[in-house]
Amino acid sequence: MTIKTYIIGMLVSTIVSFAAWFLVLQNVDPNSAGLPGFLLFYFTLFFALTSFFSLVGFYLRRKIFENSIEFKQVEVAFRQGMFFAVTFVGLLILQGERMLDIYSAFLFVLFVVVMEFYFLVKK
Repeated sequence: MTIKTYIIGMLVSTIVSFAAWFLVLQNVDPNSAGLPGFLLFYFTLFFALTSFFSLVGFYLRRKIFENSIEFKQVEVAFRQGMFFAVTFVGLLILQGERMLDIYSAFLFVLFVVVMEFYFLVKK
């Protein structure tokens, strides 16, 4: 797979994921949907944010590290995009359950940062 194919695929996936998320927002009633409605909301948002953050991360990494191997940048950008999406959706879930305060947010973000450091050190 070339970098161009990856970028086009991620752009298409971003557009489709955000379109699916907007459809869920427009057509699912949170009062009557129950668990499947909430799962649809969070999964479509997660996929949309993962692809969006991956594209933005790849673009920024390409600008900052111009002389590095692009396939390595794709891997790191995708992983960090997933971590950003997990953080955003996780905090949103905690807020939806009325469990979000400064301490739980700090611990959640700290856990995600530790996971990223693990992957950085693992190499």
